[in-house]
Amino acid sequence: MTPRTLQLLRDTAIFEQLSDAQLQRIEQRLISLEFEPGDLVFREGAPGRYICFVIAGELEVLKETSDGESVPIATLGAGHSVGEMSIIDGLTCSATVISRTPARVLALTRKDFDLLVDEEPRLGTEIFRGISRLLSMSLRKTSADLAAARAR
Repeated sequence: MTPRTLQLLRDTAIFEQLSDAQLQRIEQRLISLEFEPGDLVFREGAPGRYICFVIAGELEVLKETSDGESVPIATLGAGHSVGEMSIIDGLTCSATVISRTPARVLALTRKDFDLLVDEEPRLGTEIFRGISRLLSMSLRKTSADLAAARAR
């Protein structure tokens, strides 16, 4: 693992509590994917097969409205992750994600995630804690945004 990749993983909320040795064990299971602008990373409603950690470039998260319109809800750059919910709950992708710029991500498949959790329960627990922290932060932000929108 390059020092830059190690630092980017360390800066990802899910992994910020992990040691370098733990990050290196995770890195062994990651695959590198590259996307061009406009490429589809995830499609809302499709099975979630992996979690992505953005290494370079930008990804745009789009949510479909009841009218069928795709509304941008977030832009993710280096150090962000996407796909956590589907890996945890086994449900379909909750949003569409496309590449806004040339982008490189490191992906952990559901299969490798499950193997990692089974083979290294302590490391798996730490990853679950990291994902839980990330999802908690997202829920808190969404709650604040909803309250602000209703107050208008």
